Amino acid sequence: MTRGWQRTLLATAFLGCLAAAVACSSSVSPAPTPVGSRNTASATAVRRTATDAPTWTPEPVTPTATPTPTATPTPIVYSIQAGDTLLAIAARYNVSASDIQEANGITDPTRLQIGQQIVIPAPSSGGIPNTPTPTPMPVHVVTFSQNRTAANDVIVMGELANDSDRPVEEVTVLIELRDQSGGIVASTETAALRDVVEQGGRAPFGFVFTAPGAYKEVNCRVVRAVPSAPERAVHHDLRVTEVSGRAANDRTFVVLGKVRNDGTVTATEIYVVATLYGKDGTVIGVRREPMSKDLEPDQYLPFQMSLVPIAWPVENYTVFVEGRQAAVTATPEASQTPG
Repeated sequence: MTRGWQRTLLATAFLGCLAAAVACSSSVSPAPTPVGSRNTASATAVRRTATDAPTWTPEPVTPTATPTPTATPTPIVYSIQAGDTLLAIAARYNVSASDIQEANGITDPTRLQIGQQIVIPAPSSGGIPNTPTPTPMPVHVVTFSQNRTAANDVIVMGELANDSDRPVEEVTVLIELRDQSGGIVASTETAALRDVVEQGGRAPFGFVFTAPGAYKEVNCRVVRAVPSAPERAVHHDLRVTEVSGRAANDRTFVVLGKVRNDGTVTATEIYVVATLYGKDGTVIGVRREPMSKDLEPDQYLPFQMSLVPIAWPVENYTVFVEGRQAAVTATPEASQTPG
């Protein structure tokens, strides 16, 4: 599956673009003040209550034009763009995802990069069979906010909840800007910023539309979520600790702390997600940031995240950590010789 790399691409582009978009929005200048904290979360997540503190905003993914598939028997060279998924690319060109992987020798989809060129093989004469629609899961958007910047971009961010009885992944949100008559001005599908959303858990999402036309309302809804696959080997013994947050200047909210591995297996592909909330509980900032290296058992790594909010003050915030279990290399047994 492609959940890890698609979210890595999304987070990278989203962070860079959102910072620029928010910088162009109307400014509010709170004084730098520390944020009071209150831990009310689980082992892998921490929730804090803020007092008179600003929030940071999610980093946007700027919509980019995608090439129109051409009906030709020759292969097509495609450049990976922010928000792309292997399944979406395959569907766009009427080929199978496995054919794309085979044609490009892709063994680890999590290593794909924005701008990387891949070859789209010619579709078979019969095309590809219709992919069954995943069974709908009780996963839904619970809150979202929007802001049009001085540069005329529109930032949309929010949070979804998993009310099912199991963890889910591949969670995708459809965001639409609609005009007064209900027509679609702009729309996109974007991935949640957590790869796996646990039972009863929540995950943020966000997107930046580049200078869309006039619109009247924003609609957000979950269009995909599937049960998490056991082979994902999620590391369940990571936790965040010593978390604090404060307003660093007139536009930045800083969250810092440590990620600790309380398990017996090394953790890899670790990332931290912070979500900021306003007075009415709406999301006003979100960021996903990867850790610099793997984390050995009984060790910790510090993190610090700077977020630029779309509104003030920050009433409270949550911090989640997620990672995977590193592959364990079997140690060959010493050969025995008969006595």
